[in-house]
Amino acid sequence: MKQTNSFLREFMKQGIGALVLCSFVVVVSLGLPGMSWAGEDDSSQSNEAALGLGSGLLTFLYLPAKVVYATLGGIVGSFTYGLTGGNLDAAQSVWEPSFYGTYVITPEHLKGNEPVRFYGPSPYDEEEEYITERVD
Repeated sequence: MKQTNSFLREFMKQGIGALVLCSFVVVVSLGLPGMSWAGEDDSSQSNEAALGLGSGLLTFLYLPAKVVYATLGGIVGSFTYGLTGGNLDAAQSVWEPSFYGTYVITPEHLKGNEPVRFYGPSPYDEEEEYITERVD
């Protein structure tokens, strides 16, 4: 029984190592859009397939980390709300960066057209920036 457990542990370690290595190779090969693609119009089916595969693999690795971060942010923000006597601004300063942001990596992220934001900006801040830009 011990041999079976140790074999399964080793198999899982090797499998996880292979997945991390493959993801790293995809990130490195797709992370340089200036070298891989000459321009936006020069897209082939193989490039689009590689971007789709890369975004799927990266989402598979990135999404659990983001969900854990958002969950912990919700818990800590709730404690902050309770411990500050119901101060909503203090709780939102914890909730907003953890809840907002990028949850799924898309091909547009890999091309560099959109930023990946683990810590999300508040949508209220963007509205305020828009209002100040319109006034100026």
